[in-house]
Amino acid sequence: MLVLFETAAGYAIFKVLDESKLQQVDSLYKEFETPEKANKIVKLKHFEKFQDTTEALAVCPATS
Repeated sequence: MLVLFETAAGYAIFKVLDESKLQQVDSLYKEFETPEKANKIVKLKHFEKFQDTTEALAVCPATS
């Protein structure tokens, strides 16, 4: 499974390594409390940086 995450700097695509951890949504945040824990669940596959502020603002309505 791939997960798309938007930041102010650009888009990140993560590969989910352990989908079983996603089943318990009420406590999912605990799996991301530290970078070490997060690295056991997801791996960054690609990051597409926005070229400038204008581009970042242009995609904002498209993702809302």
